[in-house]
Amino acid sequence: MAGGSADSTPEPFLRTGRGAPLLLLHGVLLTWQSWLPVIDDLRADHDILAPTFPGHHGGPAAHHPATVAALADWAEALLDETGWPTAHIVGNSLGGWIALELAARGRARTVTAISPAGLWDKPSSSAALVRKFRGMSPLIGFGSDTPPALPTMIRSLLLPLLAHNPATVPAHLARAMAAAPAHCTILDDLAEDPALPIGFTTLSSIQVPATLLLPEFDRVLPPHLYAPLTPTPTLEIHPLPGLGHVPMLEDPARITTEIRATITRDAQAQSA
Repeated sequence: MAGGSADSTPEPFLRTGRGAPLLLLHGVLLTWQSWLPVIDDLRADHDILAPTFPGHHGGPAAHHPATVAALADWAEALLDETGWPTAHIVGNSLGGWIALELAARGRARTVTAISPAGLWDKPSSSAALVRKFRGMSPLIGFGSDTPPALPTMIRSLLLPLLAHNPATVPAHLARAMAAAPAHCTILDDLAEDPALPIGFTTLSSIQVPATLLLPEFDRVLPPHLYAPLTPTPTLEIHPLPGLGHVPMLEDPARITTEIRATITRDAQAQSA
């Protein structure tokens, strides 16, 4: 399915490439277009499905309440509809939490979670995140009847949350990221989700190769919000020096390398 331009409503998903199945899950407020920097590389050897979550710009209508569990159910149903019992799953932010949830449900061959939400140090960490996004709502216009500010102003305030070096983000991607938040209809649902302060608590149950990628300059989920994380035989934890919350916007080559390294660990395990 064609993706649409950065200035128009994106299609609800992108399906492209050939090879092993790869599901890409974006962060809250954004769309599948946040994966555009890595798709051309990964499509060479993967059958990619990159959907937009319900209640997001161009995505399907949301059923309320749109909780984290409900979004995970939706993603799992999408795997079923696609005919994928399992897939390599990559998620960013909220998508990272849902990628981990799908892995815990046995739906992942591998999982790469980039700046994942839900691995809180304490319940109040989620409240701080909600306050951050709600504080932006009068400017961006999401979740309210307030028209968004001028696009250039939105980009100047939003991009530093997504990228450590906003000037490195190509203009068409910057426009796409800035256009998405005003169309998100589920932020209030997520903010009231009783599971939000609890977070994702079953990381130890994931038995497939898993990688957590933690950007050094994440202004949305800075390192102090995370609980102590310990590598295991299946879990690797890699810092991303010099990058922000949506690191594929700044260094797509680094992200594709990390995704492929996780997938290679699965291939090595299968051949052992």
